[in-house]
Parts: sequence; C-alpha cells; structure tokens
Amino acid sequence: MSILDVKRTKQDFLRHKGKSSARTLRNYTHVFTSIEKFCLRKYDSSLENLIEDLTIIENPQEQVENLIQTYIDEQEIEGKPYSTVLGYSTLAINYLKYRRVKFDKDELRTSLSYKSEIKEELYPITKKDIQTLLDHASFEGRTKILLQSGSGFRISELLSLRKSDINTDLERYTAHIRAECAKGHRARTTLISIEAMRLLDEILENKNDNDLIFPHDTNITNSVISELNMFERLRKRAGLDMRYEGKKLHKITTHSFRAFFISQFEKTYSGFGHSLSGHNRYMKQYDRFTIEEKIEKYIETEKYLLIYSKSDESNKELRELKTKVSRLEQVLSQKGINLNELLK
Repeated sequence: MSILDVKRTKQDFLRHKGKSSARTLRNYTHVFTSIEKFCLRKYDSSLENLIEDLTIIENPQEQVENLIQTYIDEQEIEGKPYSTVLGYSTLAINYLKYRRVKFDKDELRTSLSYKSEIKEELYPITKKDIQTLLDHASFEGRTKILLQSGSGFRISELLSLRKSDINTDLERYTAHIRAECAKGHRARTTLISIEAMRLLDEILENKNDNDLIFPHDTNITNSVISELNMFERLRKRAGLDMRYEGKKLHKITTHSFRAFFISQFEKTYSGFGHSLSGHNRYMKQYDRFTIEEKIEKYIETEKYLLIYSKSDESNKELRELKTKVSRLEQVLSQKGINLNELLK
C-alpha cells in the first residue's frame, strides 16, 4: 500500500453514502448491523476480519460470491421481501468494493441467485377511498390528505412546510419545497388545489411566517413517525385497512396519495405530475416553464385531482355567494337603494 493511500473505514463509507439524508444514514447503519450479525453467526468472525482475509487473496471472486449468496439465502429464509434482500446485498457488494476487495462486480451480479418475487398488482387508491378517509379525518387530517393528493408531497416534505413556503398571491397557491427538506436535496415548487386552498387558509391565518404549518415535533423523523401512526388509526377507522395477500404491506398508505397525484397528470401532461412530485428525470422537462404556464397546466388537470367536485364546479361557494349578492341587490333595488353606492 502506498503511503498516499488512506485506509477506508465503515464510518467513511457511511458518511459518504449517507450524505443525502439522515434517514438514509440510519437505513445504511441498520443494514450494516444485519451484515455484521450474519458474519458473527455464520463465520464466527467480524465483517472487518473477513474483509481483511479477502483483500489478501489474489482473486477472491469465488469467496465473495459464496459470502454474498449465503447472506442472500439467509435473508430470504427470514422472510424478507425481494426488494429488501436486493438492497441489503447491493450495499454489502458496494462496501466490499469500497474496501478494495478485488472482484468483478458485473460477474458477481450475474452469478447471484434471488428468490423470485410474486408481485401483486398495486392497488390504485380511488376518489371514493379518499372521500372515505376524509370523512373520518380531523380538520388538520383532511388538509394533509388534500395537500398530498393535490400536490404530490412526500410526507416528510409536507411536515417540513412553513407558512413562508406558501405563496398565496397567485391563481393557485404554490408551495416551495426547500432543498434541505427534499429528497436528493433538490428544491422545487408544486401547486395546491383549490380544495386544499380553502382548508389551508384557515390554518395559515393563525401562523407566523416561520411557523411549521403542521407542528408536531421539531425533529422531522419523530414527526413522520407520529404522522404514520395517526394515519394507521385513521385507515382503520375508515375501514380501509386492506393488505396485500401473504404480505404485511397495506394497500393504502400515505404514499398512495402521491401516486394518485402523479397518475392523474398522465391523463393530460405526461411527466408533469412526476416533475411537481420531485422525480429528477422529469424535472428538467418542465424547469423552464414559467409559474404561470405551470398553473395553466395544473388547472387543466385539476378536474381529475379534485376529490369532491369537478373543475367547472370548483368555485361553487363563490357562485353561491354571487347569487346571494344578486338577490340582495334585487331586494335593495326594490327599496330604491343602490348596493354599489351603499358600499362606497
């Protein structure tokens, strides 16, 4: 080893991989704990010692394959789903490479065997489902649901919103997702439906600019956990506690609202829903649009996003108010009073 070489450690790897978010770092740490327990249980050796042994071998391709395949087999016996096993094993492979163990990664991946995953068709949440949830939710709960289904927020992004992130001066409110709150640390702006605007107004009215809109815990992780627990209780009250067959996963989660939002935009502007939701591969396509152009496209799609009303009926309350004003004008006119003059 050259004197210029620096020994690579697990801590360095975690620091590098966990730059995107604290949650990512926690996930990687959890995987490492799983791998280290496996090494102690199966080989009576620490992961560190196994790596040192592998670096000594000139061509440890077979040994690495046996190590990773055995780990995969054990995870599958424990009942972990394919996506989890794939994620865990991929991290293990990347770490071995990071530690300069000499093996062909592509050859290794073609030789590894994973248990086939039987995939059920994903459950598409319907407007009726959302209405049922809204009927059983609190005022704040209804606001969150309409914001997620009408704006494509990730739950962590929604709970990180402050009053200053909302612009109420346009035809449709906009929400700025700050870089430090967004996945991949890429800031973006999304739009808010007229249904959500009505409820949001009541909440914003009593907030200062720097206040969290939904304050539960200043620690976002704790706030997300609390929100997921509340949603679990709501889902049960609403009778929508269905699970996929043979799995623990629920058919309806907070992510379902985000999926609903994206799918509705596919009916008008393909990729635009993905862009507003923060999927990087689509964001460049719409980055050069002005906010007015984005609002125009949003309003055109809004009829599919609204849960209780069609787009041409979205101003029902305003029309009712105009009708009442018109009737008042008629009554006052019969008495010789001009309403406009009266209001001057």
